[in-house]
Amino acid sequence: METNQNEGVYSPEAREEERSDIADAVEAFLKSGGKVTEVPKGERADPPKKPENNYGRGSI
Repeated sequence: METNQNEGVYSPEAREEERSDIADAVEAFLKSGGKVTEVPKGERADPPKKPENNYGRGSI
């Protein structure tokens, strides 16, 4: 029977380890002078672009 390489990736233990790693990284970032700013829901840094018509512009 084959074993799945991703087995255990989504286990509670694996997720807790990932959460701990992220918390440690955030704590180190804040201690080094970093700031976290909350972005309002729905706001984007890059607004949607107007579609471009590039039909027929390429070389043959």
